[in-house]
Parts: sequence; C-alpha cells; structure tokens
Amino acid sequence: MSNPRTDETGYFADVAIRGNTFSRQYECKTLSGTPIDISGYIVRWRGVYGDVTIERSTEDGSLTVTSPTTGVINLSLTPEETRLIPGNDNMKYEMEIVSPLNLQRTILWGDLVGRGGATLD
Repeated sequence: MSNPRTDETGYFADVAIRGNTFSRQYECKTLSGTPIDISGYIVRWRGVYGDVTIERSTEDGSLTVTSPTTGVINLSLTPEETRLIPGNDNMKYEMEIVSPLNLQRTILWGDLVGRGGATLD
C-alpha cells in the first residue's frame, strides 16, 4: 500500500493496474510532519476523465478514515472502477476535506494513470 504524505496540499501522481483493486492509505500531516486531527471532517475523493467520474466520500461510507486523530484516510477502488481509468493516460483526481465549520480545502491532487490490459478477473 502506498502511503504518501499530503503535507497540507500537494500533487501526487499514481498508477492503477486496470482491472485490479486499487487501495491507498494517506496521512494528513503538517509540513513539519505533525499529524492533522480530522475528527468530524468530511473527506471526499473524485477522479475525472472525460465523461467518467469516480467518487468516494465519508458521507456515504465509500471512503474511510481509520484514524481521525492522526489523519489516516483509506481509499479503495473496485476492479470495475479501475477499468474506467484510461490506459496510459491521466485521470485527474483530488481529495478534499470539509471541516465541521464547512471550510473546504483540497489536500491532495494529481494524475492517476491506468496500466495493464483491464483484466477480467
């Protein structure tokens, strides 16, 4: 599992094997490396490529925060969803958090590239 640091806001390029499960764990930390407490926050992830959109959110339980006090976020995409990621092209994605006071901040964005032949499992 990848474990990139979000450092408040940042770009992170990643690769998904098309037709496989895609799982990542992210840690929200300050620039000095201190974990950010995201207790009570809403977390959203969205990937977009043309007309294709994949969304995850803590609001509907499709995105999980396993340790809110240390800012640990878990993202998982199904094999059916990874087949939607373009082969050798960039799906743009972003992750944002929304505070209990409804303040919104993008903490991570990047390109998700599909590799492989979209296996049929």
